[in-house]
Order: sequence, then C-alpha cells, then structure tokens
Amino acid sequence: MNRILRYSLYFVFSLLCIGVASYAFYFFYQQINIHNAFHLKFSYHNLAVPGHMIGSGVALFLAPFQLSHQLRRNSPRLHRILGWLYVFAILIGSISGVMLAVNAQGGWVSGLGFSLLAALWLTSTTLAVCYIINDDIVRHHRWMYRSVALTSSAVTLRIFLGIGTGIFELSFLTVYIPTAWLCWIINLMVCELLLRSAFFSENYSVSR
Repeated sequence: MNRILRYSLYFVFSLLCIGVASYAFYFFYQQINIHNAFHLKFSYHNLAVPGHMIGSGVALFLAPFQLSHQLRRNSPRLHRILGWLYVFAILIGSISGVMLAVNAQGGWVSGLGFSLLAALWLTSTTLAVCYIINDDIVRHHRWMYRSVALTSSAVTLRIFLGIGTGIFELSFLTVYIPTAWLCWIINLMVCELLLRSAFFSENYSVSR
C-alpha cells in the first residue's frame, strides 16, 4: 500500500477515534434528559453507563497509538503501558456494554448484536494478550488489529447513524437496529482483508 495513502488513512482514523472518544466523555457528563428515550435507557444502569463511556472512550482514544509503528519501535515501554491500559479499558467497556445491551434501543435484536460485539471485543483482546505473553508477535499483532477493528465499531456506528438519519432521513430505529450488527461485522471484514493483503506483510514477516 502506498505510504502516503497509508499515513493519510491512519491520520483520518486517528481523528475519528479521538473525536468519538471525546463525545463519549462529553455524553457521560451530560444531564439526563427525561424526554430523550436514549438517555432514559442509559439511566436504568447507573454503574454501567460510566463504565461503558469511560472504558470504551479510553480504549478508542488509545487505539491509534497502539497501531503506531513509530511508538512500538521508539518507545516499547510506553507501548506496553498504554497496551495494558487499553486492555483494562476494554475489560470495563465490554462488561458494561453487555449490561447496557439488555435494554438497548431496538429490543433484543440490537441487544444481541451489541452483546456479541462485546464478547468478541473482549475475546480478541484477550487472545492478543496471550500471544504477546508467549512471544508470538505476529499473532499478537493480528489479534490486536481485530481488537482495534471492534473498538472502532463505535466510529462506524455513528457514521452509519449520521448517513441513515441525516442524509436518507430514515427513522432512528430503522437505522439503529441493523447498524448494531453492521458496525462491527463490516469492520471485521475490512480488517480480515487488510490482514490478508500487502498491508500486513509490508510491516511484518507473516507465517500462517
């Protein structure tokens, strides 16, 4: 992949992650609006809300740094510290995400989609940790890419909601229910294509 294109995509990805993470922190400090159904759903789980917002927000904020080749090469110790913080944030964000999925907008269909996302998110991150502990760097990187793909489903979710409700003027639930599945399925599909392309082999010696 062309280096300029790769860096451009990384820059856009970083901006989107940091932007959505900032929104998560901002939403956490908002006052509950009793006329907003989304706010009311969140108000049912007082502990899960801050856990999900802070945990997912921190993980999303750190995701671009964990993908940085320069950081891994020049500051491996900082990479490890941020990596453990990323893992801990996902642990909190995924568990609280399952708790929130019980009362997700759109009922059990969207709730199941978000529950599967949380389970795969935690599983892929756990596998990445297990592989790096065993010094299997290639597989660690592969599973970290999958973890970040699931982390960034928060970005894809909001892009789809913006396009569906803003550009096509569809109702919120009409967009929200399928997006609860598509936001992470599409991300994983793109991730797998990248892992099987020159994108991955350009940076790592891959042995399947």
